[in-house]
Amino acid sequence: MSDFFIGFDRHPETPPAQGEPAPELHLKPDTLLRHMMALGSSGSGKTVLCKVLTEEMVRTGLPAICVDPQGDLCSLAMNADNPEFLREKGVDPELAAQFAATVDPVIFTPASRKGIALSADPMAIDVDALKPRDRVYAITSIATMVVSLLGYDLDSDDGAGLVAVFDRALTRLQKNGAFPRNLDQFTAWLLNLDDATKEEFARYLDVKKIEHACQKLARLDVGARRLLFHEGLALDIELLLGLGERSAAEDGKTRLSVIYLNTLNSQEDKEFFVAALVERLYTWMLRNPSKEPQAMFYIDEVAPFIPPVRKPACKPALSLLFKQARKYGVCCLMATQNPADVDYKAMAQFGTWAIGRLTTRQDMKKVEPTVKALDPVNVDAIMEELPAQKPGQFVLISPDNFEHTHRLQCRWLYTKHETLDDERIEQLMDRPYVPLEPDPEAETQTIRERFEELEHDLVVQELDEKEVPEPADEDDEPLPEEEDEEELEEELPPDTPRSGPSSTATLQTDPEIEESDKVLSKSASMSTKEFAAKAGVGEGAARGRLARLYAAKRAKRFKQGRENRYWSLSTGLRPDLGLDRKVNVIVSRVTSNDAERAARGVRRSSTLFGLIGEDEELDRAELDHRLVIQLGFTEKVTRMFLKRIFGGRRHDEMLDSVYLHPENLKIVIFDPEGGIRLEERPEEYASRIMDFDGAVTFEEMRPGDVRLHESEIKKRKSDEVIKESFKRRFRATPKRVQPVFLPVWNLHLKSRSRPSTRVVVVDALVGKPLDW
Repeated sequence: MSDFFIGFDRHPETPPAQGEPAPELHLKPDTLLRHMMALGSSGSGKTVLCKVLTEEMVRTGLPAICVDPQGDLCSLAMNADNPEFLREKGVDPELAAQFAATVDPVIFTPASRKGIALSADPMAIDVDALKPRDRVYAITSIATMVVSLLGYDLDSDDGAGLVAVFDRALTRLQKNGAFPRNLDQFTAWLLNLDDATKEEFARYLDVKKIEHACQKLARLDVGARRLLFHEGLALDIELLLGLGERSAAEDGKTRLSVIYLNTLNSQEDKEFFVAALVERLYTWMLRNPSKEPQAMFYIDEVAPFIPPVRKPACKPALSLLFKQARKYGVCCLMATQNPADVDYKAMAQFGTWAIGRLTTRQDMKKVEPTVKALDPVNVDAIMEELPAQKPGQFVLISPDNFEHTHRLQCRWLYTKHETLDDERIEQLMDRPYVPLEPDPEAETQTIRERFEELEHDLVVQELDEKEVPEPADEDDEPLPEEEDEEELEEELPPDTPRSGPSSTATLQTDPEIEESDKVLSKSASMSTKEFAAKAGVGEGAARGRLARLYAAKRAKRFKQGRENRYWSLSTGLRPDLGLDRKVNVIVSRVTSNDAERAARGVRRSSTLFGLIGEDEELDRAELDHRLVIQLGFTEKVTRMFLKRIFGGRRHDEMLDSVYLHPENLKIVIFDPEGGIRLEERPEEYASRIMDFDGAVTFEEMRPGDVRLHESEIKKRKSDEVIKESFKRRFRATPKRVQPVFLPVWNLHLKSRSRPSTRVVVVDALVGKPLDW
């Protein structure tokens, strides 16, 4: 792993020769295991320095999680696109291009779809997998987060008492193997406490206060605030680090995750989310220890989250992370413009300090003890320099990396440096995602679509992983015949398959699934946004409902441009193939029995319709349907001589149709005696072509009820190409284009002398071979 290039030494021990650049300053990756802090007043360049370190971390293949309270870090997802500007800043544009090619930047927005939506249910931690000591800490942390969410001061008697109640409750549930999977389950359990449990908990807090807190807890899941727990992808460290199958990761690219907190309305919600994030990071690193650097955690403007006196929900988690992360390969980076507002115990965990311009006496006084401890010889000179430093200039103190203090001039960025708001973040996540090795035939996908796909797949996977009841053994005693079917349905588990016309239904129906299916079936297909509007729910809830329909095999989805669309299987339509209404199907005249009887009757004469060999027999016959394009047209046909004389008109205006092969666009000829064949231009006038009109019976059917050749439908020519091809061959005006489906029999022939089979296709109108 290469060292991190962060800038230049402004005052090297040996000055460079005239015209030579200043010596470069590098940090060893191991240095950041003891964490780094950037301090400086507004405009000092501390955020640029931290972004430089983040770029260097990602450039070497190590993923980074960046917490962005104000929008200053989101531009890490914007590639620098002005080579001249980069050269002016002393940055090689080629290095910036290399960085852009290997970074996978994603902006996550808690409780919002502006970026990639992220939710954080405080219960979504697998405490059972933790060691006993770590489990105790995790449960206390969860209790603290929930109490903070309710607005209690954690240092007050009521706050501390409620933490004790929730801690005790969660500990009991975990020991009983019933730890809640989400906040809803925990709330439901608390609202149904028996008197004995209430009396036990009264040791920590008055029962009425506990009941009042439980009511407040129930209200968390109502209104816009519930988005914090349900909207988007679940908070997961491997997702943020781009690791594993559940992260939409790509080989060769390194994930850079920016979590933009300004989509959260209150400081309490921001503190809760940071607490949930840090708690999950701590749990992850316990399970994935490393002696080498393996990830970076960077939080900008950290002061509100770890103040010296107040105790926000995230303070205990951050303090523990800063203390323990180095043992597990997690490098921490934080920045603040107000050192006096950061807990000194937390600051003591940071081994490398970059101090930019400081102007207030309070801030100077706060950092002086640390400077004195790290560089006691030069402390006075350093303190005098701080107020006069220019933007991008820092005093760099790193005993693990350097023997003495350096004066750093920070290098410029490989990315843009801008402050983004919600709207610009939304535009950024809607830009096309460029893989490391683009497939020229693949459809372009936006960053948002990439993660919407992941979100859908994870919901479906979660539903599929739910335990499905085993079917009853054949030896089980049968149910009494006189019992009503509805009564039986109530006794069966929710996921038991229902017999009947649709294999996708269930005996005990889920009201939400039924209602969702009802909404979806009103249109041929719907996008998530359209479904949300029709169902009267938010887009996050709509995604969840559609994913449940998909998992229950009640709906399918397809891609239309850059949009995922869903359709209900109950409609019987196939909008994924462009078949969003009933289609015309030619009624078969040759039945499967006809085919089987013919096969038996002609074995002695060696062939079935001239197709079955001497050592072959018919294994099975399958009715299939092949696509034919019906093209309506109007055509002027020159009348016969006598008709022109006595009829007065030179031409007849004909309204007719022809049938075309879907790919080569040859004309389909149907001869009731000779069968079906293809020709390029069999007649001068299209209206005189012998085809299906008047010779066969058509039936309207739902496309979902017809066995189709999907690849054939997907490869069909466009309506415009079909019409242009027709106009080149005939002096006629093409009108409506629509699909028609021709019935055919797939005859599976099995050899009696050798283990081989083949399939022969014959039309189901006269039983002649079909050679497309």
